Amino acid sequence: MKSAYIQVPKPDVKDRDIKTAYAIELFGIIQGVGFRPFVYQVATSLNLKGYVQNRHNSLFIYLESTSTQSEQFLQQILQNPPPNAVIHAHTMHQVPFVSPPYSDFRILASSTEKQDDRLFLPQDVAICQVCLQDMGCNTGQGIKQDTKQSSRQNPRFKDYAFTTCSYCGARHSIIHALPYDRANTSMREFKKCKDCEREYHTPTNRRFYAQPISCNQCAIRMRLIIPSVEKSYIFAYPKATSDISLLALVAQKIMEGKIIAIKGVGGFNLIASAAHTQAIMTLKKRKNRSKKPFAIMFKNLQDIASVAEINESEKQALLSPQAPIVLLNKRPYNRPHNERENAILSQDALELIAPQISSIGAILPYNGIMHLLFRFLNIPLIFTSANVSGTPIITSLDELMEKLSGVFDMVLDYDREITHALDDSIMRFMAGEIRPLRLSRGFTPLFLPFGSKKMCLSLGAQQKSSLSIAYKNTLVSPYFGDLHSVDSICRYEKELQFFLSLYVNKPKVIVSDLHPQYTSTHLAKNLVNDTALLDSATDSATSLDSPQFLQLSHHKAHFYAILAESSALNNDGFGIIWDGTGLGEDGGIWGGESFIYDSKHKSMSRIFSLKPFALLGGEGSIKEIGRLTLGLLWSYGIQTQNLAIEKRENISLLQNAFESKVFLGTSSMGRLIDCVAYLLGILETQSYEGQSGALLESYALRERAEVSPYPFKIDNGEIDCKAMIEEILKTQDKARGAKRFLETLAYMALEMSEKVLKTKRVCVYFSGGVFQNKFLCDRIHALFKKHNIPFYMHKILPCNDFNISFGQAVFGSMEQHKEM
Repeated sequence: MKSAYIQVPKPDVKDRDIKTAYAIELFGIIQGVGFRPFVYQVATSLNLKGYVQNRHNSLFIYLESTSTQSEQFLQQILQNPPPNAVIHAHTMHQVPFVSPPYSDFRILASSTEKQDDRLFLPQDVAICQVCLQDMGCNTGQGIKQDTKQSSRQNPRFKDYAFTTCSYCGARHSIIHALPYDRANTSMREFKKCKDCEREYHTPTNRRFYAQPISCNQCAIRMRLIIPSVEKSYIFAYPKATSDISLLALVAQKIMEGKIIAIKGVGGFNLIASAAHTQAIMTLKKRKNRSKKPFAIMFKNLQDIASVAEINESEKQALLSPQAPIVLLNKRPYNRPHNERENAILSQDALELIAPQISSIGAILPYNGIMHLLFRFLNIPLIFTSANVSGTPIITSLDELMEKLSGVFDMVLDYDREITHALDDSIMRFMAGEIRPLRLSRGFTPLFLPFGSKKMCLSLGAQQKSSLSIAYKNTLVSPYFGDLHSVDSICRYEKELQFFLSLYVNKPKVIVSDLHPQYTSTHLAKNLVNDTALLDSATDSATSLDSPQFLQLSHHKAHFYAILAESSALNNDGFGIIWDGTGLGEDGGIWGGESFIYDSKHKSMSRIFSLKPFALLGGEGSIKEIGRLTLGLLWSYGIQTQNLAIEKRENISLLQNAFESKVFLGTSSMGRLIDCVAYLLGILETQSYEGQSGALLESYALRERAEVSPYPFKIDNGEIDCKAMIEEILKTQDKARGAKRFLETLAYMALEMSEKVLKTKRVCVYFSGGVFQNKFLCDRIHALFKKHNIPFYMHKILPCNDFNISFGQAVFGSMEQHKEM
């Protein structure tokens, strides 16, 4: 997405060598990335006088210089910013000299005054190569970052897990408020030692003004804890025990098959040996997670490549400063014997970790604790969030002991607070590019250059929730998960209050989903009806004016999100929005919709939809795929008497409901995918969201032969799949059936697009959770390239419900422009 640069006015002076003063203000990811030290170094190298200062949401520079010098300085700043810095906008203008003039260039204490609502927050970054060297770690496969020169080896950082510098380490996960200064982070509890203080104030040092700086002399300390029956927990080892000794013991326990809860960057993770069958089975049982796959943390890329296929884009994603989980295809079982023998994990272990599916989630160590732990291990680790299913990742020891006691055998904790829970982000290479599936640690809070005339707060969906605030730019929150539990709702509300507290103004527009039962919808209505809730979160004076309240249907929000992400709101477009659920404007459950976007009137019209079928038992029965399938077959007029499905379900009760029309109708493509997985004999009961799609993809990859699509019809705006379902019922080969079905979906998208393109030349946009399926996206990519049809799939935001809040914010902003 293009950066929104502000025009820099030329100084109003005739002689460009007359010394005057200039004020420069930078907006973007410029706090917590070493920008003040960088500005200091550039200014002193040019022999300029003045100062640099962090402000609430910007970086301010006062410069005493000629216009030629100021432009030279600004160009160096803009063209060569520090690693991980992103400048979204800047201003420069002439200002009066201060008196007396500055005799040098300096870094001033930060200003906490809120002056502008163009907001940015620093993001957490994986530990860099240079800090790993300072720790004495082998950095052959460490996270790649373009950091400045290495400091010489220093015993203060040897084996110290929390080594950091201006370019890496914890940021958002430890912040309390802006500006980003130590006093506004969890590091305020730790006093710097004399050596850290000296480095902090040394302009040539890589830790110059590094807010989280600490070392072995002023350390954040770890502690190893064993749960106790009598007490909540007992400290197994005193704090005096060296951290490296604790990690050596943890490694030993992992090798013995123990499950360890380790406090990471954004919360606790559960760790176990990925090579220890009993440990894996124990963790699955304790977490009640029999089918859902676990991510695997590998020591290096070579270990990953021994069990998974990996291309250059996937390598770069794994090694990036954001250090996400990357979904990779497993290597085929029928590969040469010597390759199987040299694999770091057996095929049986991989099958236990990621049952029946073709991919694994791989991640490399990204913090000091895990790098040091791998010094004692040569095996991959199960790496999963410590949480109760459906609730947020746990960030405190007390909460861990209260909610997950009995799941783990030991806890490795440390004494710095995590202020904001962050899950690991997830990426996947699909349709020729790396694309996000979950955005959290390393990528969020995300700031997009989309503005709104009035501040607009949008509260997202029920699943894969996020929130967005649009004003001078748009803030998109980290992933919050599903809003089904009290804990999830509490975390959501806490983060909402935090983000609102960063703004001078309060929202004038609030947007929610149409669904009346969504938690986010209830919260939106509460905020509109009780302005005190907003007043308490911001510095605004109490107002009697309620914000404007808007609602937007789920699938139009998806379409607005991808249009804005691709900067295409001023062009007509065709959107194919396929997902599992979402309330439609007719009261049904949509999910197989296609829309035309009219850029002139900023409006959308639904022009294609999957032929609806009965959702027997309502939304709550979505996991019961047999019921779904009966509703589909009966709705499409297909006989079921001789099908095994009738023996598994309470037919009379369901048939009475169907004949009495006591059911919701759905046009959901996600639910159709569930039904097809059931009819092919691939899945009967869904254990986790997206399981049927993942299994269909896995089976499709087993079929090497070319296949043709199943028959289907598109007539009067309706996709009729009756002929396809009848053919599927005759299919004996699961792999071939799965491949033909996914091929059919790609051809459905193609046929709809060709119908639209007969009347207007537009780009085709794909959004919704169905497009998390790699096989499907790859086939669409190939077909649309072959037919020379322009298309766009998400590159910045996930295609799933995470993007709903951004789409709502875009809609809210556009509604304001309609009023003008």
